[in-house]
Amino acid sequence: MDWNNDENRFLMTLNNPDKIQAFLDSIDYNPIYECRSPRWVMKKRSAHCFEGALFAAAALQFIGYKPSI
Repeated sequence: MDWNNDENRFLMTLNNPDKIQAFLDSIDYNPIYECRSPRWVMKKRSAHCFEGALFAAAALQFIGYKPSI
């Protein structure tokens, strides 16, 4: 995925799986029946379970892990 400069800077702070999980634990739950992108999760600081899983996979890929859902 092509991340912009702000997204790159933010993702660099999530440099291990524990930090990715801590970010997800810190954001609001999105109760609306929709599926938004990892970019939207970063911008709105909100996600439901599947959006969080997609975000985690993207963040893990960013730091060099093979993403899996």
